[in-house]
Amino acid sequence: MLRNRQFLFLWFVNITTTLAIELFTVTILVVIYEQTESTLLAAGTMVARTLPLFLLGPVAGVLVDRFSRKNMLISMDLFRLILVGVAIWFLQGDGDVPVAGIYLILAGLSAADVFHRPARMALIPSLVSHQQLVRANSFILASTQIVMAISYMVGGWLILELPLRQIAQGVVILFALAVLAAMLIVEPKDDEIENSGDKESFLKSLLSGWSYLRQHPIARALTIMETVEHLPHGIWTGALMLAFTTKALQGDAADWGYQVTGYFAGMILGSLFALTIGDWLRRYTGRIIVMNAFAAGLFTLAYASSQTVWMAVVWAFVFGPPFAIRDVAQDSLLQSTVAGGQLGRVYATREMLRSAVFMFAGIFFAWLSDFVPIRMIYVIGSVVYLLTGFYALSNKALRTSKMNPDAG
Repeated sequence: MLRNRQFLFLWFVNITTTLAIELFTVTILVVIYEQTESTLLAAGTMVARTLPLFLLGPVAGVLVDRFSRKNMLISMDLFRLILVGVAIWFLQGDGDVPVAGIYLILAGLSAADVFHRPARMALIPSLVSHQQLVRANSFILASTQIVMAISYMVGGWLILELPLRQIAQGVVILFALAVLAAMLIVEPKDDEIENSGDKESFLKSLLSGWSYLRQHPIARALTIMETVEHLPHGIWTGALMLAFTTKALQGDAADWGYQVTGYFAGMILGSLFALTIGDWLRRYTGRIIVMNAFAAGLFTLAYASSQTVWMAVVWAFVFGPPFAIRDVAQDSLLQSTVAGGQLGRVYATREMLRSAVFMFAGIFFAWLSDFVPIRMIYVIGSVVYLLTGFYALSNKALRTSKMNPDAG
């Protein structure tokens, strides 16, 4: 797989764009919080990043399936490069951040990702063999988690040492590198023809995507399960974890950072472990998804019972490996069972529903934490995780699914 130049170009696009977006968002969040001393305004960055995923998901899926996915990567990264250039212009002067303008910049970056991520994920099965899908997704996920961990660690340090304008200039360079790497990808000819969009009108293509998802037993079950799971995912936002750390554990922001780092370390370890159990993942994909849904509920309950910061760090770390293995299993299952011409729409619809529920859950649980003990929030989340496990267990198509290249 590492000898596959086309996949390596796609991998480089993934890590550079991830580093650029996360680094910019982390530093912006810190600056807004320090400048306004408002948790609500800082949390607004989450809404700015999430709302476009909900609004543009269906349109993005159709366009990703109609046009060259390589060209989609190039155009979206060029668009993001221009947006960050606009942010640099905003940041000249006295250094104060215009919060409303930055929200618009973040929303634009997120809107581009609505098109960029489905195009990336839909390209993977075109660039690697079916037998290499698990390894490819594991490699992508592991490197993504490493880059996100670096973003959180380096972002906090950079904002203390450099003006935000200079950090934004570095982000522009990262997007430029991503564009150059995407230009080197050679998209398979069959995919270019399939994605040309000459067969259906836009509206018909949009409706056929929804119809396909509704009728596909595995894609439908996975989408329902993941959408519901993003309700309890809402308890893992930075604001709620920080509240849990300070109120339940009597810790501080540094202790919250240790937990986030522990989770990323667990995700990285789980992604690497998935590389070694590829055959097992292919044969027992559905069972692994079911088992990890129950594991998420039990580990969340254990986290809620933590009495010290270091117990919370341990449980945050333990949470990571099953989540990483489950993510690899789900992506590989979709890529191997969904028709290539529908994959962009399936991914985009999945992202749209998940982001809408996650945004609602993050705001709802933050509001609820003002009325109930913070530990109870995490107990509620664990119950919802367990309910998704029972749903997956009761769905025969999902429970017995495996990576069958002919199932799509």
